Amino acid sequence: MEREVNEEKRNKFMEYAGKRVNNVLHDIQILEPMARSNSYDYTKQDIEEMFNAMQETLNEAKEEFYKKFEEKQKSAKKVFSFGNTMATTVSKEEVEEVVEEMQEEITTEE
Repeated sequence: MEREVNEEKRNKFMEYAGKRVNNVLHDIQILEPMARSNSYDYTKQDIEEMFNAMQETLNEAKEEFYKKFEEKQKSAKKVFSFGNTMATTVSKEEVEEVVEEMQEEITTEE
């Protein structure tokens, strides 16, 4: 089940994120010519340190963005039913939908 997106907030995100990603891409692109220049000298270790630092920071930023979706999973409930060897994890919304359907069935049967 996908959550609804506030269009105003999404538009704001698209504007600011777009600008910031373009700034990051630009900074990476201006780093690249250093590799081809005779003005600099560096070792493989230097390269590894640089790119490991950038990759680590990129991974941390990505994790922060994904936390918003993981929080939904944390609110998931475990539901037990006889005959199943394992409990099933379902979201609160899914439980509410099933309860609603059951209430409708009860009302229809009466």
